[in-house]
Amino acid sequence: HSKIDGATHRSIDNVSSLGRVSLNNKCGVVSSNYRATQLQLSPSPALSSLLNPLGSVTVLALVVLIHESGHFLAARSMGIAVKEFSVGVGPRLAGFTRKVADGSEIDFSLRAIPLGGYVQFPENYNATLLYLDEKERFEKREQEREQDNISEEESAGWKQNIMSFMNKDRNAQRLEETRILKEKEENERRRKSGWWNSLSFQKNKDAEEKVNLPEKSIEIEYYDDPNLLQNRPWNERAIVLVGGVVFNILLAFTLYFGELTIGAGLPKPSFQSGALISQAPRSDSPSAGVLQKGDIILGINGRNMFSSDSPTAYETQDSISNFIKQIRAAEAGESLHLSVLRNGEKSSPVVIDVSPRQTLEGLMSIGITLSPNYQGRVLVQATSVGDGIVKAGKEVSSLTSDTARSIFSLLGSLVSGRGTPAGQSVSGPIGVLKSGADVVSTNDISAVIGFVAAISVNLAVVNSLPLPALDGGQLVFVLSEAVTGKKIDQRKQEAINATALLFLLALSFGTTVGDLGILSKLGR
Repeated sequence: HSKIDGATHRSIDNVSSLGRVSLNNKCGVVSSNYRATQLQLSPSPALSSLLNPLGSVTVLALVVLIHESGHFLAARSMGIAVKEFSVGVGPRLAGFTRKVADGSEIDFSLRAIPLGGYVQFPENYNATLLYLDEKERFEKREQEREQDNISEEESAGWKQNIMSFMNKDRNAQRLEETRILKEKEENERRRKSGWWNSLSFQKNKDAEEKVNLPEKSIEIEYYDDPNLLQNRPWNERAIVLVGGVVFNILLAFTLYFGELTIGAGLPKPSFQSGALISQAPRSDSPSAGVLQKGDIILGINGRNMFSSDSPTAYETQDSISNFIKQIRAAEAGESLHLSVLRNGEKSSPVVIDVSPRQTLEGLMSIGITLSPNYQGRVLVQATSVGDGIVKAGKEVSSLTSDTARSIFSLLGSLVSGRGTPAGQSVSGPIGVLKSGADVVSTNDISAVIGFVAAISVNLAVVNSLPLPALDGGQLVFVLSEAVTGKKIDQRKQEAINATALLFLLALSFGTTVGDLGILSKLGR
């Protein structure tokens, strides 16, 4: 994301840091069932194996580029100064500096890890003066501590030393300030080579070690430059913040509109009610000899799982999740009555009784694997430009609402301590790359477009969450100022954002470990 208010919050986005739910359900189902179309490419197997991971990385980098361009263009269109525009995080691989009309310079960077990006805005306060003030307070505090541990005779000598220190000539002060400025320039050089050093709590390593500093707020110099983001009205800052989300939504809309009007058509999956048993039950499971591969479960205990004969992808996934919840909530020895269609029969379903058993993980299970009752797909085309706008808008709206419901369901379950919702999974950076590589490997343009649209909308929804270090969290600061009329101190925002970023990085690391575990199991 952006370095709004001088603090870093990045597009780890949280496609990776907060993850995604079943590739947003809809895209996950569609892409896994895409078949060849007249738009299918035919590269050699060797080239395909090389391009699949590279294509996945390119897709994610493109989505991040679009997101950050939203922040950047919104800021520059209003004459707001930008310090750096970066695609990727980590070590800087390449870049250039461009001088703009107002005389300022913007660094454009390409960094090693393409799973994030950011737009950095200059601080609106004198960071060097802040450093000097904090350093002086720290030294004075240390001197006071030393004075408490020496005798009165020695204390008199220390007081003379302190007075001489306070009365040192101005030339010595200038030398000290010059040294500090050189340190600041060195920190700036390090910032350009790695994003970690740009975090607010890395700017002043000496300050990290200070203990019990005076509680009085440090008076620092604030710049009145109207081109600085923090000196702009709250509504202009809000526009910059929402720019990334808006561009992600526009990307998805443009892709869908193109498929509907000039492409082969927008693939629409078709589902029927029921959950398909996609794999034969394990021989030691409660369903062995009772249920079989290909059976379609319609209901449980006399209640239909589906409210529609032609459910959407989200409704299908939601119904399967609710079915799994009922299985997990069963008591030991309880018999569940399943309404099942067998061998594709269209007549009345049969009722089969199954008693769940507890797994080694402590969850009740009947030992089956379920998937949506997928029937195929149709290619929807627009009859006119207006029809294309309407259909693309409806598709983006549906995708956005489904993604939001999935993510809020996940967050609600995690916050309440219930764990990951039944039938849903969280993926980190590696999981997203793996999904992207799988989609790219189909060589189906429609599948790739669906994946890009889903990731773009996912990124928009995640960044809209009111969490510090995300666009939504920064917007909370801005709206708070609009309501109260009081601006939150930028340094406090930086501290909050830095802490939140650490949390998101830790969450991203955890999901990455989970991805590696899943991949290792698949490789066995």
